[in-house]
Amino acid sequence: MLKSVDTLRSTVSGPLAERCGSEARMLTAELHGKEVRGLAFCPGRVVRFVLDAQTQRLETVDVLRLTKATRQPAA
Repeated sequence: MLKSVDTLRSTVSGPLAERCGSEARMLTAELHGKEVRGLAFCPGRVVRFVLDAQTQRLETVDVLRLTKATRQPAA
């Protein structure tokens, strides 16, 4: 199973890069039984992730998404 921080980081980085792109960076990670839960920064957003360590299935939910302003300045 996952025993070290380096193993945890390498286990999460592969599926996270596939889902969010190569610029994704893991901010936090916690081991909860057979799941790894944490936060990651992807370009333009912060996501919460849950990775099943046995099946390598990654689920992500956007926590924060940055968008462009669509309002026009007044006069």
